[in-house]
Amino acid sequence: MYHRLFGLFIFFAPLLFSSLSLSAEERKDKATEVHAGIYVSRIYGVNLKENQFSADFYLWFRWKKADLKPYETCEVVNGHIESKELIYEDHLDDSYYTVSRVSATLTKFWDVSRFPLDNHVMTIEIEDSQDEDFKQVYLADRDNSKYDPQVQVPGWEIKKGEAQVVSHSYTTNYGDITLPTNNASSYSRFIYSLLIERPGYEYFLKMFLSVFVATLISFLSFLIRPTDLDPRFGLGIGAIFAAVASQYVVSSSLPETNVMTLADKLHILAIIHIFVSLFESTMSLGMFYKGKEKLSQAMDRMSLILCLITYLAGNFFIIYD
Repeated sequence: MYHRLFGLFIFFAPLLFSSLSLSAEERKDKATEVHAGIYVSRIYGVNLKENQFSADFYLWFRWKKADLKPYETCEVVNGHIESKELIYEDHLDDSYYTVSRVSATLTKFWDVSRFPLDNHVMTIEIEDSQDEDFKQVYLADRDNSKYDPQVQVPGWEIKKGEAQVVSHSYTTNYGDITLPTNNASSYSRFIYSLLIERPGYEYFLKMFLSVFVATLISFLSFLIRPTDLDPRFGLGIGAIFAAVASQYVVSSSLPETNVMTLADKLHILAIIHIFVSLFESTMSLGMFYKGKEKLSQAMDRMSLILCLITYLAGNFFIIYD
């Protein structure tokens, strides 16, 4: 008897599973399509240290099912809405159409590994707070989703904007004991991305010119007699204070991170070379007191050449690697 039941199960199992998968696809096909678009009018409050920025934008929806109100149930999933106002509502042919004006503060975990020659993708991510994607699915209005040409992000240039829709899953039952643990729910997510890049090297030079000059000034100590202690060691000590102060100022404007940024690498390179100049000055002074004046002078000249070469090459490698 058990063999017969097992045989029947083997025979009907493929039909059963195909029926279930077909049912899931049918549910997807029955999802209401909601066309979503965005027009970014302002970006402000860009804060690397606080991992956030703010934006004002117009958000529109177009759909056909009468009992839906996507303009009310939408939410910003990568931030929070400061204000939302329905400014236009109409019935276009067989579709419902609304435009809302939204102000939101958005979270952005900046990749500062290339700071201050960094570029970033800023996103505004919209989801429906009620309906999963088998009930409601977004379609991106790519042709009309744009940013205002007057939008400016201080310190960066906006290179392009792009709208897309993805499906995002949540593996939780949100405490609903009628659902199994790790129950997966999937929602349609509308994403508008803005690529921003640093324009040229002006900001970079403004930030690091003092460090470059201080390090090169420390190399001038190789041209001073070892016995002239004040100028010989004073140049290096002043330069290392300048490099440390610059690193502190730069670090105070960045978020807490264990990533070694481009700025950190440049400061470390400068501090190492300034330390080498002080160490060489000490060695040169010792040789001079031992009566090895020519050897001391030769070491100073060689150190000057080597430090210039390694410092310039190190900066080039770090910046363009």
